[in-house]
Amino acid sequence: MRWAAGLAAIAALAGAAPAHAAPTITMSGSYVTRPLVADLAYFYRHAVPDPPRFSLAGGVTATGIADTERGVVDAGMVVRELAPGDPPGLVLTRLALSGVCLVTNLANPVPAITRAQVQDIVAGRVTSWSQIPGSRRTDPIVPVGLVPNAGTWQVFVTTFVDITTPMGYRPVALPSDLQARDYIEETPAAIGYLDLSMTAPVHVMRYEGVGCTRAAIRSGAYPAARPLGVVTRGRPRGALARFLRWAQSSRVARRVIASRYLPL
Repeated sequence: MRWAAGLAAIAALAGAAPAHAAPTITMSGSYVTRPLVADLAYFYRHAVPDPPRFSLAGGVTATGIADTERGVVDAGMVVRELAPGDPPGLVLTRLALSGVCLVTNLANPVPAITRAQVQDIVAGRVTSWSQIPGSRRTDPIVPVGLVPNAGTWQVFVTTFVDITTPMGYRPVALPSDLQARDYIEETPAAIGYLDLSMTAPVHVMRYEGVGCTRAAIRSGAYPAARPLGVVTRGRPRGALARFLRWAQSSRVARRVIASRYLPL
């Protein structure tokens, strides 16, 4: 009888236990997309019953793509379209629209820059601010950029640099957009490129007469628009698929996206 009673107690406890633990959605990748996904995840967890957990690791777009391709994470956070050189079988789910702005330090508010001037700086033909109209500085230009596997770097190169322009300059190459922003903010002679959401503490130049603004990005007038989203091996499935559907369709999600970027 005692044995039977013990079995009954164990059965009762097992019945009271949850059928399964909440799944954990794992992602890695761009520091630009990570805050957006974190905000969306926070509101999603308050909007649905039995929400999943989220584990988000930083890096650059290439980090997220590589981790996803190897199965280390469920999805990679990215700041660009998929490119021909990316691993096959990846699917991009777009969450927002943003843009890459050309920027200087607030102490050097150059109003505008042309494509020809960008080529001259990249090629090393122009090295002093005295050679750039609109600048009151005369000291050497300090180019600031990101490492070549960063999505923002890839957007900069493919949008603003001619394929025939030699890479004659040696920029300060930083591993994240946040570090690039801080460096430009602290360096009066700096010039670089940043995501639209990170430009508050720096000066944004017009490019070929067009401002890097939400309206210009939305209309297509500004050339360096880019998507923010996540990549998966094949179509998203399970808890991740449900989260991404919510992120693309919910009114709450659209408000979250609009606080930083442009909803799709």
